Amino acid sequence: MTKSSPSVELIGALALHYDDLVEYVRRRFQGSQFAREVVHDVCVQLLEKPPQQPVSLPFAFLRRASFNRAIDRRRADNTRDAYFEVTAEVPDWHVHELDGAVALDFEQQLEALLAIIDALPARARQVFLLHRIHGMQQREIADELGISTNMVTQHFSRAMRSIASDWEPARRALAGRY
Repeated sequence: MTKSSPSVELIGALALHYDDLVEYVRRRFQGSQFAREVVHDVCVQLLEKPPQQPVSLPFAFLRRASFNRAIDRRRADNTRDAYFEVTAEVPDWHVHELDGAVALDFEQQLEALLAIIDALPARARQVFLLHRIHGMQQREIADELGISTNMVTQHFSRAMRSIASDWEPARRALAGRY
Protein backbone atom coordinates (compact mmCIF):
# COMPACT_ATOMS: atom_id res chain seq x y z
CA MET A 1 0.00 0.00 0.00
CA THR A 2 1.41 3.39 -0.98
CA LYS A 3 1.29 6.31 1.36
CA SER A 4 -0.38 9.41 -0.15
CA SER A 5 1.28 12.83 0.03
CA PRO A 6 0.24 15.31 2.73
CA SER A 7 -1.33 17.66 0.16
CA VAL A 8 -3.59 14.92 -1.24
CA GLU A 9 -4.80 14.11 2.28
CA LEU A 10 -5.40 17.80 3.01
CA ILE A 11 -7.26 18.38 -0.26
CA GLY A 12 -9.41 15.33 0.51
CA ALA A 13 -10.10 16.68 4.01
CA LEU A 14 -10.89 20.10 2.55
CA ALA A 15 -13.37 18.58 0.10
CA LEU A 16 -14.94 16.52 2.88
CA HIS A 17 -15.21 19.44 5.33
CA TYR A 18 -15.72 22.29 2.87
CA ASP A 19 -19.14 23.32 4.23
CA ASP A 20 -17.91 23.11 7.83
CA LEU A 21 -14.92 25.31 7.05
CA VAL A 22 -17.06 27.88 5.25
CA GLU A 23 -19.48 27.96 8.20
CA TYR A 24 -16.57 28.26 10.66
CA VAL A 25 -15.20 31.32 8.86
CA ARG A 26 -18.65 32.80 8.24
CA ARG A 27 -19.54 32.72 11.95
CA ARG A 28 -16.38 34.58 12.89
CA PHE A 29 -16.24 37.09 10.03
CA GLN A 30 -19.90 37.63 8.99
CA GLY A 31 -20.07 36.96 5.30
CA SER A 32 -20.75 33.76 3.43
CA GLN A 33 -19.15 35.01 0.20
CA PHE A 34 -16.10 36.15 2.15
CA ALA A 35 -15.95 32.74 3.87
CA ARG A 36 -16.09 30.87 0.54
CA GLU A 37 -13.32 33.05 -0.87
CA VAL A 38 -11.16 32.38 2.18
CA VAL A 39 -11.62 28.60 1.91
CA HIS A 40 -10.86 28.78 -1.82
CA ASP A 41 -7.69 30.73 -1.01
CA VAL A 42 -6.66 27.98 1.41
CA CYS A 43 -7.29 25.37 -1.29
CA VAL A 44 -5.15 27.27 -3.80
CA GLN A 45 -2.42 27.70 -1.19
CA LEU A 46 -2.42 23.95 -0.51
CA LEU A 47 -2.15 23.20 -4.22
CA GLU A 48 0.60 25.74 -4.88
CA LYS A 49 2.64 25.28 -1.71
CA PRO A 50 1.71 22.16 0.26
CA PRO A 51 3.10 21.74 3.79
CA GLN A 52 6.46 19.98 3.93
CA GLN A 53 5.66 17.97 7.06
CA PRO A 54 2.80 15.51 7.42
CA VAL A 55 -0.30 16.91 9.13
CA SER A 56 -1.66 14.71 11.87
CA LEU A 57 -5.01 16.51 12.28
CA PRO A 58 -6.08 17.72 8.81
CA PHE A 59 -9.40 19.31 9.88
CA ALA A 60 -7.74 21.28 12.71
CA PHE A 61 -4.98 22.35 10.33
CA LEU A 62 -7.54 23.52 7.74
CA ARG A 63 -9.54 25.42 10.37
CA ARG A 64 -6.41 27.21 11.57
CA ALA A 65 -5.27 27.93 7.99
CA SER A 66 -8.74 29.27 7.10
CA PHE A 67 -8.87 31.44 10.21
CA ASN A 68 -5.40 32.87 9.52
CA ARG A 69 -6.24 33.48 5.85
CA ALA A 70 -9.46 35.27 6.88
CA ILE A 71 -7.50 37.54 9.21
CA ASP A 72 -5.00 38.28 6.43
CA ARG A 73 -7.77 39.11 3.94
CA ARG A 74 -9.63 41.30 6.41
CA ARG A 75 -6.45 43.23 7.23
CA ALA A 76 -5.67 43.64 3.54
CA ASP A 77 -9.24 44.88 2.90
CA ASN A 78 -8.99 47.37 5.77
CA THR A 79 -5.62 48.63 4.54
CA ARG A 80 -6.90 48.99 0.98
CA ASP A 81 -10.03 50.79 2.17
CA ALA A 82 -7.89 53.21 4.18
CA TYR A 83 -5.96 54.26 1.08
CA PHE A 84 -8.52 54.01 -1.70
CA GLU A 85 -11.79 55.86 -1.94
CA VAL A 86 -14.67 53.61 -2.85
CA THR A 87 -17.01 55.13 -5.40
CA ALA A 88 -20.62 54.16 -5.85
CA GLU A 89 -20.26 53.99 -9.60
CA VAL A 90 -17.20 53.69 -11.78
CA PRO A 91 -17.23 56.43 -14.40
CA ASP A 92 -17.41 55.11 -17.91
CA TRP A 93 -15.09 57.41 -19.83
CA HIS A 94 -15.21 55.31 -22.97
CA VAL A 95 -18.96 55.38 -23.56
CA HIS A 96 -18.64 57.94 -26.33
CA GLU A 97 -16.04 55.88 -28.19
CA LEU A 98 -18.81 53.48 -29.13
CA ASP A 99 -21.30 56.18 -30.01
CA GLY A 100 -21.17 56.82 -33.75
CA ALA A 101 -23.36 59.92 -33.52
CA VAL A 102 -20.93 61.61 -31.13
CA ALA A 103 -17.96 60.70 -33.33
CA LEU A 104 -19.74 62.01 -36.43
CA ASP A 105 -20.72 65.24 -34.67
CA PHE A 106 -17.14 65.75 -33.50
CA GLU A 107 -15.80 65.20 -37.01
CA GLN A 108 -18.33 67.61 -38.50
CA GLN A 109 -17.58 70.29 -35.93
CA LEU A 110 -13.85 69.88 -36.51
CA GLU A 111 -14.32 70.23 -40.28
CA ALA A 112 -16.45 73.34 -39.71
CA LEU A 113 -13.77 74.88 -37.50
CA LEU A 114 -11.04 74.12 -40.04
CA ALA A 115 -13.14 75.69 -42.80
CA ILE A 116 -13.63 78.84 -40.70
CA ILE A 117 -9.90 79.05 -39.98
CA ASP A 118 -9.10 78.54 -43.68
CA ALA A 119 -11.53 81.33 -44.60
CA LEU A 120 -9.81 83.86 -42.30
CA PRO A 121 -7.72 86.58 -43.90
CA ALA A 122 -4.14 85.35 -44.34
CA ARG A 123 -2.55 87.45 -41.58
CA ALA A 124 -5.35 86.76 -39.06
CA ARG A 125 -5.09 83.01 -39.82
CA GLN A 126 -1.31 83.12 -39.42
CA VAL A 127 -1.48 84.98 -36.08
CA PHE A 128 -4.23 82.67 -34.80
CA LEU A 129 -2.29 79.50 -35.68
CA LEU A 130 0.98 80.80 -34.26
CA HIS A 131 -0.69 81.76 -30.99
CA ARG A 132 -3.21 78.91 -30.45
CA ILE A 133 -1.50 75.99 -32.15
CA HIS A 134 2.18 76.78 -31.68
CA GLY A 135 1.77 78.56 -28.33
CA MET A 136 3.76 81.64 -29.26
CA GLN A 137 3.39 84.84 -27.25
CA GLN A 138 2.25 88.08 -28.91
CA ARG A 139 5.74 89.62 -28.72
CA GLU A 140 7.25 86.51 -30.39
CA ILE A 141 4.62 86.61 -33.15
CA ALA A 142 5.25 90.32 -33.71
CA ASP A 143 9.00 89.72 -34.03
CA GLU A 144 8.47 86.71 -36.31
CA LEU A 145 6.09 88.53 -38.66
CA GLY A 146 7.77 91.94 -38.42
CA ILE A 147 4.62 93.72 -37.18
CA SER A 148 3.69 95.51 -33.97
CA THR A 149 2.15 93.73 -30.99
CA ASN A 150 -0.88 95.98 -31.47
CA MET A 151 -1.38 94.54 -34.97
CA VAL A 152 -0.94 91.02 -33.59
CA THR A 153 -3.71 91.76 -31.09
CA GLN A 154 -5.99 93.14 -33.81
CA HIS A 155 -5.42 90.14 -36.13
CA PHE A 156 -5.99 87.69 -33.28
CA SER A 157 -9.15 89.50 -32.17
CA ARG A 158 -10.49 89.41 -35.75
CA ALA A 159 -9.84 85.64 -35.92
CA MET A 160 -11.54 85.01 -32.57
CA ARG A 161 -14.59 87.14 -33.48
CA SER A 162 -14.96 85.24 -36.75
CA ILE A 163 -14.70 81.85 -35.04
CA ALA A 164 -17.09 82.90 -32.28
CA SER A 165 -19.71 84.09 -34.74
CA ASP A 166 -19.39 81.32 -37.35
CA TRP A 167 -18.68 78.17 -35.33
CA GLU A 168 -21.73 76.60 -33.58
CA PRO A 169 -19.94 75.26 -30.43
CA ALA A 170 -18.43 78.71 -29.84
CA ARG A 171 -21.85 80.36 -30.21
CA ARG A 172 -23.37 77.88 -27.74
CA ALA A 173 -20.53 78.48 -25.26
CA LEU A 174 -20.89 82.24 -25.51
CA ALA A 175 -24.68 82.05 -25.20
CA GLY A 176 -24.41 79.91 -22.06
CA ARG A 177 -21.90 82.21 -20.45
CA TYR A 178 -24.14 85.31 -20.42
